[in-house]
Amino acid sequence: MKTIKMILLFVMISSLQANAQTYKIDTSEISYENKLRPCFEVKYDASAKDVKKAWDKFFNKNYSVKIKGIGLFTNKDVISGTDVTIPAISDKRMDIYARITDVAGGSELKYFMSFGYDFFIGPVEYPAEFEGMKKILNDFSVEFLNDFYADEASSITGKIKDLEKDIRKNNKSVKKNNRKARKGSSEVANGYAAKNTSLDMENEENRRKISDLNKEIETIRIKQAGISRN
Repeated sequence: MKTIKMILLFVMISSLQANAQTYKIDTSEISYENKLRPCFEVKYDASAKDVKKAWDKFFNKNYSVKIKGIGLFTNKDVISGTDVTIPAISDKRMDIYARITDVAGGSELKYFMSFGYDFFIGPVEYPAEFEGMKKILNDFSVEFLNDFYADEASSITGKIKDLEKDIRKNNKSVKKNNRKARKGSSEVANGYAAKNTSLDMENEENRRKISDLNKEIETIRIKQAGISRN
């Protein structure tokens, strides 16, 4: 039976590895100011709120760009940085935009830029600059996802430790109840036996939860291993 379980676990992990695609950057279009604009599109299994926060942090840290439209009193779908210089794309002044929204299974980011007015960067008009945009999106995706999955794994590990602590606490209570039961009457012993049955059932449920959480961590590790530049 143990061998069968190990084989099933190996098959499950192998299947996840084969199908895991942590992120994929696509060239797309977005409607902005009543016109279709070229953009890059990528989906993450994180919330739009988490992606927006990381997007602002990334551009502020790496390019001293302050992203507008996100903060305590505002939360726009399209967030932007205006009149910025990003040498990895161009030495000219540019405007940067991103529409980040929640979708089924996570969030979607559409990222586009312009030189002002109606000069939007795309694969036809400005191919070199468009490739520079993709490099930055890869930089962001790799950094963001590594941090996001590390935080997720840390949170789950904390839950496992709490459950393990509860199991140890229950085991101590069972031993204590057994000592008391031996010193009491049969009626008292039956009462402690009932308490121990309840504690044993709680421990069994906690072990099941720990098993499920460990599977979640394994899935996260597979996703982390699958983070690669497009």
